[in-house]
Amino acid sequence: MNRTKIQEYINQREEQRVDLYHYEAQSGNNFLLNGHQYKLLKNYRDGFDGEQLAARFSNILNKYDYIVGDWGYDQLRLKGFYDPGNPLFRPEQGIDTIEDYLFEDCNFGCPYFIVQNCDVRLPKRRSRRHRKGRSPVIKERRRQLHQPEPRKRHHQSAKRVKAGNHQQKFVIHQRVKRNQNEK
Repeated sequence: MNRTKIQEYINQREEQRVDLYHYEAQSGNNFLLNGHQYKLLKNYRDGFDGEQLAARFSNILNKYDYIVGDWGYDQLRLKGFYDPGNPLFRPEQGIDTIEDYLFEDCNFGCPYFIVQNCDVRLPKRRSRRHRKGRSPVIKERRRQLHQPEPRKRHHQSAKRVKAGNHQQKFVIHQRVKRNQNEK
């Protein structure tokens, strides 16, 4: 695949994304992005451009409390951060790390903006439990054994132990060597 073909795909994808998100300015620093309320907290060196934000925005950013957009090489990069009250909060993506992100990961002196999400939408959790009537899929990992086959292991013994609701597990113990005289 040559560069012109790749650039055609990129241009086609950008044309498709134009209609996905709509920016609508409101009073003060508030704005709507596809009917979702946001507030502009900081606009360093006029880094905020609502149309460019709408062009680069993705639904995955709806779960973050704060979104930082920074410019480098004429490209807008977006990164989300959590408020400590958010159930998805992790310290490395907390609001306290925004300044570290700007100093360490962004170009020195680049224009940037910080946007607050006024209506955070948490993703729905999917259940991994199996439904009634369906048997769960069991995936086994195979690994190479460095021991002889179980039948040839004369130095070990296996014992069946109940672990709970209709579950069993096997415990393998080393056999104790006894002196021939103690029998």
